[in-house]
Amino acid sequence: MPENSSIKNSKKFIPEEERTRPALDLSRTVVKGIFTNRSRPWDAIPCLANYVRDHGDELSYEEFDEISENVWVHVSAYLAPTAKIEAPAIICGGARISQHSYIEGSVIGSFATVGEMAAVKNSVLFDKSKLSGHNSVCSSVLGYESTLGIGCMIPDSRLDGMNITFDMPEGTYLSGRTRLGAIICDGVKVGAGCVINPGTVIDVGSKILPMHSVTGYVYPYTTVK
Repeated sequence: MPENSSIKNSKKFIPEEERTRPALDLSRTVVKGIFTNRSRPWDAIPCLANYVRDHGDELSYEEFDEISENVWVHVSAYLAPTAKIEAPAIICGGARISQHSYIEGSVIGSFATVGEMAAVKNSVLFDKSKLSGHNSVCSSVLGYESTLGIGCMIPDSRLDGMNITFDMPEGTYLSGRTRLGAIICDGVKVGAGCVINPGTVIDVGSKILPMHSVTGYVYPYTTVK
């Protein structure tokens, strides 16, 4: 069991092989290594900044430019002149970072899009994921080809300041941390104006219709109306 993570289930202990695995195609991110040795994807988030600093130099110098200390941008990525990137960060090939957007301590995947006036902090966007305008994403993971509609928010702290928990089908995972966001899995579509609360997991292929506040676990291929 990884540090700062445990399961509380009043019925029985659930063996490792029977626990729910949020669907993330790890071949679709340049930071696959941060996830492979951790049993839960949210355990990777607190380690993200250090991982990028430690491994950024391993990126191809022919493909990536270090435009400032610990900020690596692929030569084919588009950065709008008014976009701001704070270290550490990796912007991969074909990514599009729009006007007045803000990225801090994050990894933006290949052909991913960050819309106008969107903010991404301490998060991983997998390849071909898409943030629309005025999104705010903190301490979270967005899987391959996932999409957030305009005005969506993923905060990384609770109003009561308590530690973040993840309620999965087999039980509750205690993160031991007060700042964690959500896991948005591959192919998830989230409509405009939604709030995805800390500790939420939306599993593969699900759809969240506009103007919802989502908490807990959403089963694969579910539509939240």
